[in-house]
Amino acid sequence: METSVEADRMSLHADLASLAAYLLSAGRGLLQEPAAYSTVRCMDAARRTLGILETHTAADPRLVALRSRLDELVTGPQDIKAPSVAGLLDDLCLTMAPIIKESA
Repeated sequence: METSVEADRMSLHADLASLAAYLLSAGRGLLQEPAAYSTVRCMDAARRTLGILETHTAADPRLVALRSRLDELVTGPQDIKAPSVAGLLDDLCLTMAPIIKESA
């Protein structure tokens, strides 16, 4: 009989394996895609990683909000212009930095 801890571990394993598969396939796809797609792929990987954290840990509301922002950006209409995306990524990094610092 599978315990709750074993089920959680198996679910985390499956989620991380799926993330790794996404990263590998995204890397492969980028060989033929326009360079600007790499930014969206990285934002999507961050979004997916934060989703895994939400599923498998006590969700930090700030990280939930950050993932929600990434959801909107990655799943919405794509308008990739370097200056606006750079500012957006700077803002997301500045939002995330204190969260990481607090957890260290």
